[in-house]
Amino acid sequence: MLLIKVTSLFSAGIIQQRGMISSAINRTVVALLLLLAAQETLRVNVSLVTVGVQVTDWLGRDVRGLKVENFSIFDNGVPQKIESFSDEEQPITLGILLDRSDSMSYNAKLDRAKEAAVALVRSARDGSEYFYLPFDDHVKLQADLTSDPHQIETAIAGTTLGGGTALYDAVLEGLSRSATAHQPRQVLVIISDGADQHSIHPLAEVIRKVRDAKLQVYTIGYFGKDEEPFFRRSGQKLTLIDGREVDNPRYVLRRLATDSGAEAFFPRSDKELAEAVRKIAHDLRTQYTLSFYPPVSVNDNEYHQLRVDVRGGRYGVRARPGYSTSSNSSSSFLRPAQPGQSQSRSD
Repeated sequence: MLLIKVTSLFSAGIIQQRGMISSAINRTVVALLLLLAAQETLRVNVSLVTVGVQVTDWLGRDVRGLKVENFSIFDNGVPQKIESFSDEEQPITLGILLDRSDSMSYNAKLDRAKEAAVALVRSARDGSEYFYLPFDDHVKLQADLTSDPHQIETAIAGTTLGGGTALYDAVLEGLSRSATAHQPRQVLVIISDGADQHSIHPLAEVIRKVRDAKLQVYTIGYFGKDEEPFFRRSGQKLTLIDGREVDNPRYVLRRLATDSGAEAFFPRSDKELAEAVRKIAHDLRTQYTLSFYPPVSVNDNEYHQLRVDVRGGRYGVRARPGYSTSSNSSSSFLRPAQPGQSQSRSD
């Protein structure tokens, strides 16, 4: 009897111990599953960062035929896993910001600029989406996001001359429109001929928001024959006849392009304007596209510095220098229109 009782107690102890081990294993498995689920949820909530990359050889010629293994991308110096890669032309979101200030009347510049804008729309791949923001001292959303290029062309054709220049407000509205886009690759193209004297928002705010964004801003400074060399020789500021200081538009347009990984063009003739449009269209067709998930950051508004390296040759690489992890606001910078008025910024 004693032997049976001892054996029974021993067996019960083993069973209890096994039960405890099994329970511990179950808790560990559940914890791991919850951790994995949390990671997946986090990844779903974090948007991919898409970067357009232009690669050229030592003579400045485009380099095609590279593979994903040729590329490395670094976020704040830390290598990132490339989640998607494409060397093919892709649909984009194209926002066109066209200066219609009264100075564009000189030598029919507005007509040439409208032709350039239409050419850019027609150069985009099928499936792209577009919006159109003409501006003078007011910013007006003439055509919101649409996949119909003919709607944009019609809006461009109807653009007439206006007053002054509110470039900075127009750029901020372009960023706002782009935040609601469906295509991961987004581009703004600015065609302007003068210094901003009418914006509510300052240049420093515009530069910060362009740096934070995940799009490219191509700029065309379509200045007058006498203005272009003056702007080129001047510094960041210009002094007007009345003594006021304004930002040098050549510096502004180059800064917006450089800080977004794009290019600035300063054509001095209609022929050079057409060449600038051709170069932008070519850029958009031949860039490599890399995407990665940004690392988790404690500070959700942190600015991340980007670097793209390309192996396999002596290459020149152009890509945006960074981005912010903060969400781009989709709220419009345009003030509500009064009854009976079009939507624009009031003075």
